[in-house]
Amino acid sequence: MLAKSRKSVWLIISLAFVIISTQLSFSPSQVSAASNLALNKPVTASSHTQVYTAANATDGNQATYWEGAASSYPNGLRVDLGSSETVNQVVLKLPAAWGSRTQTLSIQKSGDDASYTTVAASADYVFSAGSNTVTINFASTSARYWKVNVTANTGATGGQISELEVYGPSSTPVPSPTPTPTVAPTATPTAISAFVQTAASSYNSQFGIQLESSSEGGQNVAYVDNGDYIAFNNVNFGSGASSVSLRVASQTSGGNIEIRLDSATGTLAGTCAVTGTGGWQSWTTKNCSVNTISGVHQLYLKFTGGTGNLFNVNWFKFTAPAAGGDVVGKIFAGYQGWFTAGGDGSPLNNWTHWSKNNNTLSPNSNVNVEMYPDISEYTKLYQTNLGNLGNGQPAKLFSSYDQETVNKHFEWMQSYNISGAALQRFGADASSAPNTWRQNRDSVAVKVKNAAESYGRKFYVMYDITDLSPTQWVNNVKTDFTNNVVGAMNLTGSSAYAKQDGKPVICIWGIGFTDRPGTAAESAELIAWFKNQGYYVIGGVPTHWRNGNEDSKPGFLDVYKSLDMLSPWFVGRFSQLAGADHYKTNQWQPDFAFTQANGIVYQPVIWPGFAWKNMKNGPINEIPRLHGDFMWRQAYNLKSLGVNTGYIAMFDEYDEATAIAKAAANSSMIPNNQYFLTLDADGVAVSSDFYLRLTGDIARLFSNEIPLTANHPTTHQ
Repeated sequence: MLAKSRKSVWLIISLAFVIISTQLSFSPSQVSAASNLALNKPVTASSHTQVYTAANATDGNQATYWEGAASSYPNGLRVDLGSSETVNQVVLKLPAAWGSRTQTLSIQKSGDDASYTTVAASADYVFSAGSNTVTINFASTSARYWKVNVTANTGATGGQISELEVYGPSSTPVPSPTPTPTVAPTATPTAISAFVQTAASSYNSQFGIQLESSSEGGQNVAYVDNGDYIAFNNVNFGSGASSVSLRVASQTSGGNIEIRLDSATGTLAGTCAVTGTGGWQSWTTKNCSVNTISGVHQLYLKFTGGTGNLFNVNWFKFTAPAAGGDVVGKIFAGYQGWFTAGGDGSPLNNWTHWSKNNNTLSPNSNVNVEMYPDISEYTKLYQTNLGNLGNGQPAKLFSSYDQETVNKHFEWMQSYNISGAALQRFGADASSAPNTWRQNRDSVAVKVKNAAESYGRKFYVMYDITDLSPTQWVNNVKTDFTNNVVGAMNLTGSSAYAKQDGKPVICIWGIGFTDRPGTAAESAELIAWFKNQGYYVIGGVPTHWRNGNEDSKPGFLDVYKSLDMLSPWFVGRFSQLAGADHYKTNQWQPDFAFTQANGIVYQPVIWPGFAWKNMKNGPINEIPRLHGDFMWRQAYNLKSLGVNTGYIAMFDEYDEATAIAKAAANSSMIPNNQYFLTLDADGVAVSSDFYLRLTGDIARLFSNEIPLTANHPTTHQ
C-alpha cells in the first residue's frame, strides 16, 4: 500500500507540471482549426520496429500505429506540413482498445528541419483506455516541421503513436466558458479491427500471464501456463474472418491457443497448435484456419497445454476469406508430366515412363503403362514398336515435353471444369551440376505455367520427397525451391500460380510415411520454412496419419497439425463400393472432424481405380473403376460429411491406371498385340472423356452447383 500511495503522489505532481507547462488552465482556450494539418503528410521517424512504421501515424487510422525501436530512446516522430503553418495544438492517439499507459514526451518545431526549439516541455502524458487520446495545447506559433520526442513508455520499450494530429487556431481567441455541471454520457466503446496486426500486450484483461521485452520490439505476453488467457474488447470481424496469424515463440514443446468468443469458455472458433521454436525469443508466425467469425465480439485467446510455461505471444491478426481462393472448395488433379519419347528433342530423348527400360515400346517386353491414352486429339505423336491399334491406326504416343501436349491437357481441364493441377516435382537436388532429368522436369514445369496461363487454370508445385536423401532432403528441397522454382523459373510469380488466403500454395507430399525420408523435427522445419516466407502449405500425408500407425510413422501428429491443408493418400487402400463406405465411417469422418477442430482444411484424395499388371505383373483390373460408380461413391460419401475440397489422383497417371485424362475406351483404341486396360473392362461402355466429365461433376457437387445424389449424373457416353 505504501508504494501505491507514493506512486499516486508522484502522479499528482506530474499532472500539475503538465498543467503549468502546457498552459492548460491559465490561458484562454482557443478553438483549433477543424482540419488536421498533418493528415497524410510526409512523416519520418528516428527508428521503428517490425511493420510499425512512421507512415501509420498520419494515415487517419487510429488502429494502425508507429512504434520506435526497442530501448533506443529518444524515439522521434517528425511530420512535414509542407509549408509554415500556425499551430497551437497537437493531438496524440493510440489504438482505442489498448490498455492505459504513460509516455514521457515533448513537442518541438523547426523551420528548416535542422534547428529545433521546444514548444511543450517533456512531461508524462497518460493515454487512458477507451479514448487513448492526449491533447497538448500551447501558445500559437508557426513552423513547417513538428516533432514528438518520446523518452519513456510504461506500455512498451519504445515510443508508440497511432495518430499524430496537428491543429491551428481560429482567427479570434475565445474565452473559456463558465462550466455547467452535466452528466457525462456513457461513451460508446470503439471497436478495433480484427484484420490489423494487434500487439498481444495491448489486451484489455488477462489471467495468469506477465509481460516481458520482446526481441522484435515492444512487449510480448509471457509466462503462459495452462488455463491462462488474454482478452480484447470490441473486436470487429466485419463480414467474416476465416483464419488467424499469431506470432509465437517457445523453448518447450508448446501448447494450444484457443480462439474463443465473448468469454473464456465461450464459442470455440478454432484452435492453433504451437510447437517448439527453439527459444523464448525465436519467433515464428503460426497461421491457422478458424470457423468463420463475423460481427463485433470480445476476443479471448485462451492458452492450454501441459505443465509449466508453454509459449510466448507477440501479436495476432485475422484474415478474411480471400476473394477467389484457388484451392479451398475446388478440385485439383495431380499432374505427372513425366512421359518422354525418342525423337522429342527433350534432354532425355527416350521413352521414360512409357517403358521399363526407356527404350521404344515393344509388345510383351518393356511396356510400363497400364492404360493407353486416347491419342486422337494430339498434334504431335511418336511411333512405337507396338502393333497397330484395333482401328488400324499406327500405335503412337505423346511426349509431355511438347508444349502442344501440355496445352491439350490444360485445355481439357478448362473444358471439363477442373480448377487446375498440382505439378509433381521429383528428385529435388541441391547440386547445380547439369542433370538431364531436372532439365527435362524444369522444361515441363515452364510449359505447365504457360498452359495454365493460356487456359485460365491454376497450378501449384507439389514436392514428392520419395527417394530423396535421408540426411539432406530438407536442404535439397529448400535449395531447389529457392534456386530453380522461384529463381530460375519464377513459377510462383505466374498469374496462374494458385493462391489461398492471399498466399501462394506449396505442397510437400510424403511427410510421415514409413517408407519416405524425414523425422518429425525435419518435417516441421521445412513446413515452418515455407510458412515463414508466406506460403500456404499443403501436406500429402499417410492414410493413417491421425493414429500414427500402419503407413504413418509415430510422433508426427503435431507436424500434421501445423499444416494449412492436409491431404491423406488413399489410392489402393480399399476397393468396391463397400470399401468406400467403410472408409467414410472409419477414416474420413474422424479425419474431417479432427481437421475441423484444429483449423486445418481437409483435401482427401479421390481416385477412379487402380491396376499395374504391365508394370508389376499384378492382377488384371485389380481395383475396378465400376464404370464411374467407385469414384462417385467416394465423392458422394465425402460431400455427405461436409467436405468441399478434393484432390484427384491423377490426371495423367497411365502407369497405374489412375488417369482421368482421355484413355482408350475399348480394344479399337489399343495396340492389337499388347494387353492394356480399357475403360469398358467392367462390361459397360464409357467414352474416352468419361472420367474428365465425371471429375467435372464432382467439382460441381463440391461447390453446391448440383444436388447430392447417390448415383452419378454423368452419362457414360
